[in-house]
Amino acid sequence: MAQVFIYDTTLRDGTQREGISLSLEDKLKIARKLDEFGVHYIEGGGRVLIPKMWSFFAVRPAWG
Repeated sequence: MAQVFIYDTTLRDGTQREGISLSLEDKLKIARKLDEFGVHYIEGGGRVLIPKMWSFFAVRPAWG
């Protein structure tokens, strides 16, 4: 049986609209919910290009 993997880009594509600005806590909450839903891969955005994203990638999730 074929297996389907879910790849989510909410934290990258979903935050590119003008006026949208998520805090680190917001991004972690979204990532936690996506993980709880069963998403296999969560793209966090471009940490090299966006310095405020460095903190997101530095956090080691307590879940999972």
